[in-house]
This record gives sequence, C-alpha cells and structure tokens, in this order.
Amino acid sequence: MAASKFVTGILAHVDAGKTTLSESLLYKTGVIRNLGRVDTKNAFLDNNSIERQRGITIFSKQANLSEKITLIDTPGHVDFGAEMERTLSVLDGAILLINASDGIQSHTKTLWSLLKQYKIPTVIFVNKMDMPDTNRDQLLLKLQKGLGEGVVDFSKANVFSQGFNEAVSALDDQLMEKYLEGKSPDNADLSRLVSSRTVFPCLFGSALKLEGIDDLLDVLNTYFIPPEYPSDFGAVVYKISKDKQGNRLTHLKVTGGVLKVKEFLDDEKINEIRVYNGEKYDQVKEVTAGGICTVTGPRSSFAGKAYGSGKGVTNYRLEPALIYGVKIPEGLDESKMLHILRELEEELPEIKVDFSEQENQIYVMLMGQVQTEVISQLLQERYKIDIEFGEGRIAYKETILEPVVGVGHYEPLRHYAEVHLKMTPLPRGSGMRFVSNLSVDVLDTNWQRLILTHLEEKTHLGVLTGSPLTDMEIEVIAGRAHLKHTEGGDFRQSTYRAIRHGLMYAKSQLLEPVYSYEAVIPETSVGRFMTDLDKMQGTCSLDETTEGFSVLRGKVPVSTMKNYMNDLRAYTKGQGTLSLYVSGYEPCHNEKEVIEERNYNPDADLANPSSSVFCSHGAGFVVNWNEVSNYKHLK
Repeated sequence: MAASKFVTGILAHVDAGKTTLSESLLYKTGVIRNLGRVDTKNAFLDNNSIERQRGITIFSKQANLSEKITLIDTPGHVDFGAEMERTLSVLDGAILLINASDGIQSHTKTLWSLLKQYKIPTVIFVNKMDMPDTNRDQLLLKLQKGLGEGVVDFSKANVFSQGFNEAVSALDDQLMEKYLEGKSPDNADLSRLVSSRTVFPCLFGSALKLEGIDDLLDVLNTYFIPPEYPSDFGAVVYKISKDKQGNRLTHLKVTGGVLKVKEFLDDEKINEIRVYNGEKYDQVKEVTAGGICTVTGPRSSFAGKAYGSGKGVTNYRLEPALIYGVKIPEGLDESKMLHILRELEEELPEIKVDFSEQENQIYVMLMGQVQTEVISQLLQERYKIDIEFGEGRIAYKETILEPVVGVGHYEPLRHYAEVHLKMTPLPRGSGMRFVSNLSVDVLDTNWQRLILTHLEEKTHLGVLTGSPLTDMEIEVIAGRAHLKHTEGGDFRQSTYRAIRHGLMYAKSQLLEPVYSYEAVIPETSVGRFMTDLDKMQGTCSLDETTEGFSVLRGKVPVSTMKNYMNDLRAYTKGQGTLSLYVSGYEPCHNEKEVIEERNYNPDADLANPSSSVFCSHGAGFVVNWNEVSNYKHLK
C-alpha cells in the first residue's frame, strides 16, 4: 500500500538557519505569502510565545509543503535534542542543515549518527553560502571527509556530469557495471541509492536569500520516494502536547491502513482527527498510511507507543545528564506540584519526574540550563506557578557485569504470584530490553504479558546509588499464578521484587554520562587544554590545525567538565570555542567516591523492596532477600 505523503524533517546545529530554511520552503511552495523571521518574531512554525521570545525552536511542528510532502521542524538547541529525536521515528527523509561558516559541529555528528541509527535517507543543505570566505569545493571535501564519500553534489549544474556519474557509480556495484558499459545512471538509480542511504545529495545555498531552495525541493520531489506500507492498521506516537484549551493531543504517524475518527486505539475512542499546518488545523474524518495527524481522546498514549502493526520506540538515545531539585513556592502542596510536573512529563518524557520520600524532595532530569528556564516559564504561563531549580547534579545509571537470577514472591492472604527473572548485561548504549520465551504450559500468555507490562511501566533502580538501570536484558524464565487468588497487582509486586532480589546478588557497576566535545582553540593553548583534559579523566585527539587554530576532539565525564567553558574562554582570551553533547554512559571514573557520597541503603528503600511476602497459617510474613531462595515455590 503506497503512502500518499512523504514526511521529512529539518535537523540542524543551533544557529544554522533552520527556521529561516523552513520559512523559505513554505514560501516557495505557496504555503505562506510573506517570509517570517526569527528576529521579527513572526516565523510561521515558531508560533509558541516562548519560542518567539527566545528566538529558538523548542517544540517540533508540522506543515504541509504540498500534497506529497509533510515537513516537521525540529529544535536545534542541544537542550531540546530529545524533542528532536522523538520525531525521527516518523520521518521518511531528512534535511540536515549545515552552516557554511561553522562546518561540521559536534552536534552535527550527533545528528548524523542518529540519522544512521534510524536509517533515514538524508539530503544535506549547506546554508549561508552568501557569507564571505565560503568555498563550495572545500566545503564538499570537508563534508566527504567528516560524513563519508557518499556525500555528492546534487546541484543542477553537476547532476549527470562526467564527474557526478563517476562519483555515484563508484558507490554501487550495479551502477559501476552500467557505467563501464557507457551508460549513465537515471533518476530511478539515484532514488534507489538515496533510499538505501548509499548516496546523500548535497546542495549549497542561502535560505535567507532563497538561493538553492528550488533545487532542494526538486531533490526532495525527484529522489525521495514515499515508502510502501501494509494494509493492516498501524501507527506510532511521536509526541504528546496540549492545545490552548487544555485538550490532550496525541501526535502520530499512520504506518499502515487507515485511521478513522470515532474508532478506537487500545479501547480509547478517537474523538477528533486534526491535520495541523503551523498552529492552525483542519478536522478530517480519516488519514491514510504515511500521514501525520493529531488525535484527541486517548489518555494513555505516550511518545514511542505503537498501535496495531506499528513499530514503537523503547529507547531514545538523547537524554538528560543532570538532575535538578525543584524548589516549590510556599503555600503550594507537594502532591499538587508533583501532579503538574507529571502532566508536563507527558509532553517532555525525558525530564523523568521523581519524588524522594527520604529527602522529601521532587527531582527532575533536564538537559541543561536553557531547559530549566523554559520549564519555569511554561509553568508560569500555564499554571501561574513560580518555581526555582537547585544546582544540577549528575544523573548516574547502573548496570550489571554478569548474568543473575532474581525471585519475587507476593502472597499475603488471598493473593498469590511468583516471578523468576534472568538479568543479563548488554553492550553499552543498549538500554533496557524485556523478553519472555516461557511456554504457555508453564504460565498463561496473559500473565506473561502482564509481567512484561510491569517491567516496562516504570524506571527500575539499581542498588549501588538508587540510580536507573540500563544496558540489561530481563527475561521472564518462570512464573506461577493461583487459579483463585491471583490479581493483576500481585504480579506487579512480585516482578518488582524479583528485579531487586537479583540485583542484591549481582555484581553491579556505576555508569556516568560523558560528553563528546570539539574544541577549537589557538595553537598556543593546546598544551594547557590537553593537560586539563588529562586531569578531568578525558580523552583527547588533535584532528587538524589551520591558520593558527587547532581542532581537538574526544570524550570527558560530564562531572569533571561542568564549568570548564568559562576557564577555556579566560585562558584563550575569548578565542576558544567548545561544543559539547552527552554521547552516552561509560563506567564511572570515581565509582567508590560517588557511592560513598550518595550513601544509598537498598534495604532502607521501602518503595523498592528486595524482600518477598509468603503466607503461613493464614497470614503473610516478610522474608528478607537473602532467604527468599529457601522459601520460593518454583525451582
């Protein structure tokens, strides 16, 4: 079943001109009559008051460029990278925007890596070519060096030239045979290479002056093919938001069949289907495969959730590395504040709101300082609440080094469930994976599904510092229910306890977030920088030196490089620049010190017990984790 729409998104490093490019595309396709600007606060897609005030894109939005192309504009600022990543699951293609003056930045490499991970065909648009000292040939060589030889100049003057034919033929065996026979590639050949991410069309221009925009639209219409979708209904959610009236909105892409109003998504009725174009929308009765739409009605939807034949997203790569305590204004009830923040968490799932009973403190995970300011502003605008955030602290994670089995048993009077889980470490960056290969003869399918639901429904904590678990597969290897007494909540209790029970025996490891960085500094300051990096437990490689400046790249713990930007500016007298992004988690360089400082006692964490509850003589009794194996009912 062919899709009627092709969904493309614009991705860019901050200040590359993404909003200007969006305006130019909308203007050239006739969607808008006048070009908006960031500085005049009238951009078509940056329609949120906070976006216009700050001059940055914060929330992803859609616009219909034509009957064929739907455009999704995404944030460029690193602090809102998670919002950008959520849109990748619904893109059929992407426009990677690069500032001609800046070239490939650290965040650009992150975007390139994400596009590869999500297997998205990509066109590169090099913007601001109207600026002085921009050289097309030199820029193309740098892009090919930094992003791969598949980057090919698709300017109209170059396509199907001798050099062009040689370049694309060298990337594909089938085309090479054709080239050796004296034949040139055709549009179908190029579409195949673009779709398979063998070739990445590259264009040069100026979005501000509308230069190269027609070429970009031509490449999108000619070489980017809408995918084929199944006839069975499927959809994937990429965003949750609220409209000005407070209605909960589920933004999704139909990935199969047809979505119709008044139908149901997991027993939740669709009241309305909206197709947005900027801040305005049309109400429609149905949306076919490939279409992006927004529905009202569902309350349990979340970003990454799949319906029907759709494929959801379980682990997003970009996530916060800092935890901030929330300072609640006097007179405001903590439970009310927690409820409000949980509502906001639906729209920004990366913030992961948590409440520590031991400290009587609400915590949120955030990407950085700009995001704290935006959330404070959002809360003020929506709820008239003024909050402050404490100083950010590092968001650690925990994993295990060897497989381990955990047992959870929950059997107070007239309740019963036992669960055995095998926990196995996964490669770094894998996230959490939950599986069950149990025979239905051992445990009914419905109970197995319920256990998997309980595994997925919350963030499980480790026993070293009480930090979230990652890079682990949890497999259901045994389970038992009672014909009469088992209720759904019993399996929740036994599942949670089985995880903690296993962790108490496991060899655990603390992980810390690390930055990937790119520093451009005067040659005279390279020695100082490398010495500092060594003290900060970082790695450093000198990639190139031109015109008295050196480019250094590497990784460094977030905890050690917290405020280094100010030091760099000082000793380079303002000439040095440093680009940072959180690139993942690695073994903590000072694990023992952090564990001692956190002073976390897993036995005292009553919200996450490792003990089990058994029944004897009509009464339930608690069995400590180190005795559970002596009482368990399943071998």
